[in-house]
Amino acid sequence: MKITRVILLLFVFSFIQACSSTNKTVSYEWNQSKDPLEGLNRSIYSFNTTADRLVLRPIAKGYDAVLPKPAKTGVSNFFSNLGEPISAVNNLLQGKVDRALGNTYRFVVNSTIGVLGLFDVAKHQGVNKTPEDLGQTLAVWGVKPGPYLMLPFLGPTNLRDGIGRSVSSAVYYPINEISDNGGTRLGLTALDLVDSRAKLLGIDSALEKQLDPYIFIKTTVENGRTDSINDGKVIEEEFDF
Repeated sequence: MKITRVILLLFVFSFIQACSSTNKTVSYEWNQSKDPLEGLNRSIYSFNTTADRLVLRPIAKGYDAVLPKPAKTGVSNFFSNLGEPISAVNNLLQGKVDRALGNTYRFVVNSTIGVLGLFDVAKHQGVNKTPEDLGQTLAVWGVKPGPYLMLPFLGPTNLRDGIGRSVSSAVYYPINEISDNGGTRLGLTALDLVDSRAKLLGIDSALEKQLDPYIFIKTTVENGRTDSINDGKVIEEEFDF
């Protein structure tokens, strides 16, 4: 067993007693990032937009047009299944033991009966996805988002979620667990990226209609993250008239 996995397990059991299941929700305002680096972020956004228009979007369109829907579903299921261990750990860190058990069950069943995760057998058994990541866990623990960041190629995030992603990837990067071959890892990473981009093709037309696409993306991403942190719970915002 890798030493990082041992450290991760110790980390989990050290915090599990301190983490209890909570109905706490965070507000959209609380999870909104300040943007002190807006000038730099907008420059990176322009770079990402150009790279997407010239390279990634055409490839994603070809992928979406050529592959039949069952094949695309299988690819998405495969990569989603690789993230179940991460979700299990983060659900556990948040005190959501039942959800962590669900993640574990999904990973075992879909990796075996579901042929390496290509088929979501667990979903048909009533065990649905409950994805969690370290950024969400830190938010549940009360860590605010910090400044908004637009990363080259990786897109929008914030300091909290960016650190969470980096730490999580250093401990367990799913694709690296499949093969030690660099070419295989690169190919799977590229396939995951193209598949993820293909899922967003439907919002391209809406984005092009925005007066300020940068602000639209920031707001959409932050609101989506708030909903994810709250596990889809409805937030009753208080307004001061």
